[in-house]
Amino acid sequence: MPPRDPTNLIVHQTSQSDMGSKTDDKPQTMSNDSFDGSQGEQPSCQELYGPYPSAIPVPFLEVRNEGREGTVPDVSKAKTMFDCPPDVRDVKTPDEWVPRDGRLVRLTGKHPFNVEPPLSVLNEYKFITPSSLHYVRNHAACPKLTWEDHTVTVGGPLVTNPLELSMDQIAAMPPRELPVTLVCAGNRRKEQNLIRQTVGFNWGPSGVSTNVWKGVLLRDLLLQAGVSERNMRGKHVEFIGYEDLPNKVGPGPFKEEPWGKSVKYGTSVPLARAMNPAYDIIIAYEANGERLQPDHGFPVRLIVPGYIGGRMIKWLKQINVIPYETRNHYHYHDNRILPPHITSEQSLAGDWWYKPEYIFNELNINSAMSKPDHNETLSIAKNLGKTYEVAGYAYTGGGRMISRVEVSTDGGAHWNLATLDRKEQPTDHGMYWCWVWWAFALPVADLVGCKEIWCRAFDESNNLQPDRQTWNLMGMGNNQVFRIKVHMDKTAAGEHVFRFEHPTQPGQQSGGWMHRFNDKPASAGFGRLQQEQEEATAPPAAPVKEASGKKTFTLAEVEKHNTEDDCWIIVKNRVYDCTDYLELHPGGIDSITINAGADATDDFVAIHSMKATKMLERYYIGDLDTSTVTSEAKKEEELTDDKGNKLALNPKKKTPFKLQNKVVLSRDSFMLDFALPTKDHVLGLPTGKHMFMSAVIDGETVLRRYTPISSNYDVGCVKFVIKAYRPCERFPRGGKMSQYLDALKVGDYLDFRGPVGEFEYLADGKFLLEGEPHTGTNFNMIAGGTGITPCMQIAAEILRNTQDKTQISLIFACREEGDLLMRSTLDEWAANFPHKFKVHYILSDSWPTNWKYSTGFVDKQLFQEYLFEPGSDVYNLMCGPPIMLDKGCRPNLEKMGHKKSSMFSF
Repeated sequence: MPPRDPTNLIVHQTSQSDMGSKTDDKPQTMSNDSFDGSQGEQPSCQELYGPYPSAIPVPFLEVRNEGREGTVPDVSKAKTMFDCPPDVRDVKTPDEWVPRDGRLVRLTGKHPFNVEPPLSVLNEYKFITPSSLHYVRNHAACPKLTWEDHTVTVGGPLVTNPLELSMDQIAAMPPRELPVTLVCAGNRRKEQNLIRQTVGFNWGPSGVSTNVWKGVLLRDLLLQAGVSERNMRGKHVEFIGYEDLPNKVGPGPFKEEPWGKSVKYGTSVPLARAMNPAYDIIIAYEANGERLQPDHGFPVRLIVPGYIGGRMIKWLKQINVIPYETRNHYHYHDNRILPPHITSEQSLAGDWWYKPEYIFNELNINSAMSKPDHNETLSIAKNLGKTYEVAGYAYTGGGRMISRVEVSTDGGAHWNLATLDRKEQPTDHGMYWCWVWWAFALPVADLVGCKEIWCRAFDESNNLQPDRQTWNLMGMGNNQVFRIKVHMDKTAAGEHVFRFEHPTQPGQQSGGWMHRFNDKPASAGFGRLQQEQEEATAPPAAPVKEASGKKTFTLAEVEKHNTEDDCWIIVKNRVYDCTDYLELHPGGIDSITINAGADATDDFVAIHSMKATKMLERYYIGDLDTSTVTSEAKKEEELTDDKGNKLALNPKKKTPFKLQNKVVLSRDSFMLDFALPTKDHVLGLPTGKHMFMSAVIDGETVLRRYTPISSNYDVGCVKFVIKAYRPCERFPRGGKMSQYLDALKVGDYLDFRGPVGEFEYLADGKFLLEGEPHTGTNFNMIAGGTGITPCMQIAAEILRNTQDKTQISLIFACREEGDLLMRSTLDEWAANFPHKFKVHYILSDSWPTNWKYSTGFVDKQLFQEYLFEPGSDVYNLMCGPPIMLDKGCRPNLEKMGHKKSSMFSF
């Protein structure tokens, strides 16, 4: 037998001819919805936003597939939720009496009940969420209250006419009815938990829902209780719920009101906000035309539009007007966004929970994509000439309007406007309290080569979502751009498809690209997550792909794994899956992916130690079937740029360049001028990247990175400035490659390959750093010795373009004056471009008597005098000896106030 209805949920019959009807039909009228019962001439919310979707839950009688699917009963004849049986997961729990929808994703196991609907369900209903599919945040068992017996008190020292109101009395007051989007403060928290565990559980992106709420304005209750609207500063309205909850931390800091072993869930809002009718704070008793469901606070709850859900007290029992902010336990030990470096232990030791600046009240801006769904596939052949509808939601706080949503398919280099489906009508005070659903017609052809789809939202104050997330202890307010990865797969039937992958799946459900080690961000606000050192602990080697079913691979099989997301290499006829190591590699991702799907023996042996060789074995997955390797060279297509120019560099193979000129610059430095394959070739090296030089020296392959001083504008040639490192006491053999280059004669050949590198300068201050877009107006450059070459390469590009307003301040450090390579060029730039380029020199070992620049070593005082001050658009580019960067540059830049995220070393 289904449980008896203790809540008398049917208040009046709504016009739901179809219990499963959706609410994304256009409203018949667009009049303002700010009205009460006396404004009969205005349309009701039912007319504006209805018909409301069915509130009847569909429980699962058994579950499978991580609870995503289950056997369901016939609920077609159910009139209220209590005509339905309990969900199988609630049997033998304190909440067995509450029927619940089986489609809701359980985030904390059976009990307590914390759930969110699947994104696909939100996408189905869009603007109005069925009450039975609204997200739920419960801290304990659902109280079993009745309409007839429950009362709400209004009291406190600032109340002159205390009240105790029955539900009938509250419902008899002039009503306020309006749609409001509720959002859990932990919405999208799992994305933070997969970086570093927070103190909260795994909310996905569906901790957000919208209902039409009906109740009485808090302002009206307070006026009836005799609360004054004068001298409201510092005063608060406190709200206390019915249930008893465990004390988390002890008696607390308030000696006059110590916390006991059990506490109530409570919060407060400023009295000035409560009395302001523009903020629409209501004491609600209905949702979507029916009395509240038990999980949503029956019989009465608080609704604070624009605030996080944690402030909207359910099962409301007390309203107190007090001369200070509430001292309730949960008001402090919940819903805070602490700085990213604060751990759980530090938070308790430093009283961080009681610092008012870290409270999370008003919602921040956020958006997510509901289409494409996780693991959804799209046939390439059948849809290439068509468009695909990308869709999702966006919300913000403060009553602000969502002004636009944008979609990008190239990592944020370009953004496209989505179409907003505005259903909410602003209030009489011009406030917006609801999410907006949006859609974008994406040409399927744009998915070819697309790695990720991004979305971001703006509100009318031009708040927008950040590109990167910042971790915090409670995992709250997570709102970086939402990213869906795009994969090209082949189905079992042989059909080529695009497969879409969301960052996470809610709760303990598996799936999502953030589970992969190499897809996690490098930083989330508290330092690097993965130390780029060989000593870093590597994850276990990936299992051999099931498709092969063996430990021997053909060359053709290895060649298929040639992307950043799936990277295999061959070293000495052994096969390694390096995908999970890419982000950890000290030499950068490019140094490995340049050999993805190919034999990397020469390159690996040339630059790696025995320690690195041992580390490589962690990623060993099998051997190469050498019989599948043919001696016939593949005929490769000639590489060209977007202008049709032939490119000399090839990332997949070495290309020999002929030395056509050599100029001695000093006792140990020289310029090498190599001819490209033809006089029509351009190098093909993006500004800021470098290339490999390769040579066999004493029977050993040696590979080194160099940055040329020339660019793609120098057709038919490439030029380098090289310093030869001679044998000395510290390095008895000297530099292998530099001495080899010093011995080259005009007419000799040298092998080159590239480009590689994490930095790429585009134009007008825009650049890519590890593929992520950035923009700067000022560059501080610090170069040591031959580290001047990448700095000069970028500076030359900026100075060459008269439209580029980026400013550069360069400090060039060397041992003595003769080591200042290309000084005449640098001085010429400073003279010709005084508003864009400044240079200062510093010598450490010796200097002439008339030396007008600095001496000694780089330090904070030098940087303060000659570099740009810290700012959000100031970046620091460095290249030089490691000891100079680690001891002299980074620490002193940090002391000046420059963030680590603004520093990059070549």
